[in-house]
Amino acid sequence: MPNLDNMIRISVILPMYNVEPYLERCIRSLEDQDIPQQDYEIICVNDGSPDNSKQVVLQLQKEYNNIVLIDQKNQGVSRARNNAIDSARGKYLLFVDPDDYVDANSFGRILSNADNHNAEVSFLGFTFLEEDGSVRKTIFNSKHINTVFEGAKAYYVARGDGKTDPDRMWAVLYKSEFINLHKLRFLSNVPYLEDGEFIARILFLAERCVFDGYSFYQRTTRPGSATNSRLFNSERAINGFLLAAKNLKNFKREQESINKDVVFLNRPIVKFVVLCMASSVGLFEPRRVVKTVRLLKENNLKLLSVSGCDKEFRILGRLYNVSPYFLYTYLTLENFMTFGRKSLMSK
Repeated sequence: MPNLDNMIRISVILPMYNVEPYLERCIRSLEDQDIPQQDYEIICVNDGSPDNSKQVVLQLQKEYNNIVLIDQKNQGVSRARNNAIDSARGKYLLFVDPDDYVDANSFGRILSNADNHNAEVSFLGFTFLEEDGSVRKTIFNSKHINTVFEGAKAYYVARGDGKTDPDRMWAVLYKSEFINLHKLRFLSNVPYLEDGEFIARILFLAERCVFDGYSFYQRTTRPGSATNSRLFNSERAINGFLLAAKNLKNFKREQESINKDVVFLNRPIVKFVVLCMASSVGLFEPRRVVKTVRLLKENNLKLLSVSGCDKEFRILGRLYNVSPYFLYTYLTLENFMTFGRKSLMSK
């Protein structure tokens, strides 16, 4: 919990691993803002990066006095972010991927909007950029300005058509007090799509969510990033998806014990179970599939509740309930028709 006497307006958190070519652009965009430097900090977590990311930060620290460097052995992005949250002094937290950047002179606006609505979570406008820098799509949600939503409702409003707004931590502003009050932290050992597990818990608990409605975050595409790697079809990813599903199932059980409506949590649970099976598709190892099914059953994920799920995950969850191998066959056919991994990642 930040010391109130030492609190600043916002802590920006950058986990760093092999992002040297993009890092300076990102940090300079964060420095090109309309609030004083002493009102915010940029926490750069060097997660044992083998490139010169650390040296880039050290050089920029000579120019800017609000850059904080945390240097650690490689622990993964979740622990890197958690370590930054633990040391953050800001009233708000903003997670930024170092290969992305933000609009100039935009901090004042997003912070005032959050303050004015006493928001625990603020969804910020973002733009998807192609590799050449051209605009693929913009998502601003401008029609929802000045409306306060509960978290579960905000989740579906933010997704729109459900295909262009993946479960994400970036381009969202979080109130530190809310995050720390509920002891919310990233789940370690989920190496892929870990954002979806964390944001599900956040939005289940959040009561005041707003939309900024204007351009803020520029989301880039680059070869070799986590969401474009072969990690999806690895055993590490399968085990991570299993851990995420299990953690959300346990979280759901805890919330049921205090009589909270937990229907919203069914969707992310189904999603991570489906991702376990979808990851196995790319391995073409029958023994791995059998092991995955066994582990799901052993972790109390034999049957899934699909109430509250959208149409696609309701269908996939029901296929799983008939038989995990039935779902596996369906996903294999889908994979051959070029959907599979990409479609699931973006929903």
